[in-house]
Amino acid sequence: MEYTAMEQYWIWLSSVEGIGAKRFYQLLSVYEDARAVWDALGGVWVPPELRDMLGPASLNALRDARSEEYFYRLFDALDRKGIRAVTRISDDYPSALTGIYDPPPTLYARGECPLNAEKAFAIVGSRRCTRDGQRAAREIAEGLAREGVTVVSGLARGVDSCAHRGALDGHGRTVAVLGCGVDVVYPPENEKLTAEILDSGGAVISEYAPGTQPLPGNFPPRNRIISGMSAGTLLVEGAKASGAMITVNFALEQGRDVFAVPGGIYSPLSEAPNRMIVDGAIPALSAWEILEYYRWAARPGENTAPKAPAAELSDAERALVEPLREQEMSFEELAKATGMPAGKINSHLTMLELRGIIEKVPGGMYRAYI
Repeated sequence: MEYTAMEQYWIWLSSVEGIGAKRFYQLLSVYEDARAVWDALGGVWVPPELRDMLGPASLNALRDARSEEYFYRLFDALDRKGIRAVTRISDDYPSALTGIYDPPPTLYARGECPLNAEKAFAIVGSRRCTRDGQRAAREIAEGLAREGVTVVSGLARGVDSCAHRGALDGHGRTVAVLGCGVDVVYPPENEKLTAEILDSGGAVISEYAPGTQPLPGNFPPRNRIISGMSAGTLLVEGAKASGAMITVNFALEQGRDVFAVPGGIYSPLSEAPNRMIVDGAIPALSAWEILEYYRWAARPGENTAPKAPAAELSDAERALVEPLREQEMSFEELAKATGMPAGKINSHLTMLELRGIIEKVPGGMYRAYI
């Protein structure tokens, strides 16, 4: 990928270990641009403002990085790994991020998805979500994606992964914001999901330079990017002190809209979403609450939804479909609930799938559409 000279210096400065967003902008408040920082380090004598601003460790890292060898290795690694660097002075930098506190100076990206999407929405929640939480994240993301909305999340276990999966099911784009380098898959079990995101036209992005490992301290700052590049943020499930609530708080600070999926009043994972709704968050029962709020799509009439009348179901089929209306269930759970032989269940499930009445979803679960 080609960069302007100014973009190259910008990428160089933001890539140096210890030069986070705060220090990056402190340097630019003293020096005219990133190239001026490079020039200031060219002599033996180090300007006192650099010593005062950075401290010994970061200053040494910056001085060590001021070399043609470092410069070459940095851009060679980006090219070899298929990573593009999008700086805040680049045309394709997300415009929504420019107004947040400490916007990332540079975003590293894999994938061809435009980062400055007109319609982008964040879905976050608990890593230890319930089945209902998994289903809500997946179905809402799928509904958004079908209407051309880019779904943004953090690729974490639980709700995040379900949101990305739902967007893929909706044949849409999704962006995963990482707390590590974009060449590091974390959690490791999401390697296949990451590949599917990239293959489908989505993107994996991070403010951390390639090779950065998923250190715990990296994740709270990355959450400001998830909320900052989105029109709004939906909390599916989460405890009051969860990482997802950090994203919600960033959204509130950034003046973004906040939505929440209501849940049972005795469920610990519904405590935060329910409290948010009481405090003014917008309740979301489906993707349509979000789509209609932003006027991204109009809800179809009730008579347009394909439904199979109950009269068309046999008694055995109805025995399988009824429990699936309430929650997703596995084959084994259906067998226990209905008492049917496995062969009979398998035959009915196959026919119900072919008729579009039920669907098999990731994890070997089934859900009903009627």
